[in-house]
Amino acid sequence: MEIDCYSANAEDCWVSHPEEWQPLFVRWAAEHPEEAELHVWPQLGGRKVVGLTTGNRSAGRRLLVAVPHAHEPAGTAVAVDLAAQLFTGRHLDGTPTALPVEDILSHLLISLLPDTNSQGRSQSPERCWDGKVDNEQFLKIAFGKAADGSRFGRYPEWRASEHQPGLIGIEYEQVDDDLFVEPNTSRRSTHYRAVTALHAKFGYTHHLDMHQHEAAPAALLPAEYEELPEGDRREIMTWAEMIISAWTQIGADPRPDPYIPYKGRDRQLLFKAFWKDACPGMRRLTTEVRNNRDHKTGEPVTLPEQFAMAEAALMGTIRHLLG
Repeated sequence: MEIDCYSANAEDCWVSHPEEWQPLFVRWAAEHPEEAELHVWPQLGGRKVVGLTTGNRSAGRRLLVAVPHAHEPAGTAVAVDLAAQLFTGRHLDGTPTALPVEDILSHLLISLLPDTNSQGRSQSPERCWDGKVDNEQFLKIAFGKAADGSRFGRYPEWRASEHQPGLIGIEYEQVDDDLFVEPNTSRRSTHYRAVTALHAKFGYTHHLDMHQHEAAPAALLPAEYEELPEGDRREIMTWAEMIISAWTQIGADPRPDPYIPYKGRDRQLLFKAFWKDACPGMRRLTTEVRNNRDHKTGEPVTLPEQFAMAEAALMGTIRHLLG
């Protein structure tokens, strides 16, 4: 079964801030009460994380797609555009979908969490990071500035009273008056609450964790990959190779080998702790596609390029699950 990558107007399909797409999820859930289930989690300050589930509840393969970082919006755009195709038969720009929608909805259950830190994303000054600023400026917006003006550190949890940052980065979620957390390394995050609550309800077999960075597209294996049963390792590797093939087909020049990120470093231990005993039976894969400017060449990464790379990761996943 062939699934073509997107080829029309990416600018008209790009949504990233919560006010652009959350009303669409509410509307589609209301219009399709038998096929769709809406999920909502409140965040401090009044924002909310919104998700949507559709497809066959008894399917043998059940996929969760999530985007945890507020400075990485491409996954949000393609996840919402996928929902548009599943519920309307069209992309967000109105062009007809090439997806086998009936086959997807018959053979898979799909839950979409296009942005699990809407609090941070709503503060982003850009809908798409396409090279308007250099990477150092961009990363200071993402992670914040320390009191001395340097880029703020990366912590699973930190207190403003202790660090007194000059600027709080949009990547972090504020969970009380003083505490800030990184969504994908702190269990206090709304991201963790949403993922674990949905898994408890639907029992996902696969989780696509969508990210962006300033290097070549890459498929990242779970932190505990080497400790998994052989069958799980083999299936995750096949999935990763399918995505790498999808990137290659659109000319994205991906890193050719899936790998364990931060292997042997403290951050690998953070990921292991985050997922320990959480979501049993759920095979996970993380994708990274280019963001802002290529770190080697300094060339801007355009919105259509970001959309195409993120969509290839999502379509490669669906192709893998459909077999």
